[in-house]
Amino acid sequence: MALTGTSALAGGSIVHPGTRRPRRDAAQRGYQQVDDDQQTETVRAFVGSYHWGYFVLDEDGTELDRLTLTPGTELRLTLFNVEADAAVDELPRAVRRNVPSSEERAERNEDAIPVPRGTTLETLHDAAESAYPDHSLAILSDEYLWNRPGGSDRGPGSGPWGGHHGPHGGPGWGPGGPYGPGMPGYGPGMMPGYGPGTPGRWGSGYGGTLAPPVYLWHHATVPIELGFVVNTTGSFGFACTVYCGYGHPYMAERSRVVVNED
Repeated sequence: MALTGTSALAGGSIVHPGTRRPRRDAAQRGYQQVDDDQQTETVRAFVGSYHWGYFVLDEDGTELDRLTLTPGTELRLTLFNVEADAAVDELPRAVRRNVPSSEERAERNEDAIPVPRGTTLETLHDAAESAYPDHSLAILSDEYLWNRPGGSDRGPGSGPWGGHHGPHGGPGWGPGGPYGPGMPGYGPGMMPGYGPGTPGRWGSGYGGTLAPPVYLWHHATVPIELGFVVNTTGSFGFACTVYCGYGHPYMAERSRVVVNED
């Protein structure tokens, strides 16, 4: 059974069901609906995680650089880990057929992630997939996702994704540590204490959290469904909060969801 999440954080509110009729909007390639009572648009998208990045597809399987929304839009996301074969099989055919191949994902890593001396990115990637196969997805304000050196939209800075923990991680980064597989608080119930009004964490103190971390398990048999109404403006990025090997700090991608006024 797929899990449905609703967010009431800095950028989201609980979705109230209503009678809707579908419509399409050329400005936004996602699936959209109109609520008869509240005139709420619904944008539908599919977000996949891999070692080490994310991709966004619309219902036709077209890859999107970002989702552009307006306040009051209901955002419906289907989330999955590409290593969860059974979950990928449950995706609509158009989406499933356009999941980037392993070769395409490797090329993206080569463009974004530096390789340390004495090894290859492929070696580090294979080791990470074996030892750290899971990911998560949090949608955070760009203000909290510092730029990597050189000003790229992707990569570590000095926040929780900053520094580099190497192929096996630093203290606490790995199985049995607080940031390894099975870490408490990173499943469907999320992490208590991370939200608006929590000073110094992921809430309003850092410009807001559009959606809290959702754990993307490589053994999942169905994708995860996340739905919420966006009630703020700003630019938000994707971030992985579960250590996943050498490239983990680079799973911080700015400006993946942009919310503008009408």
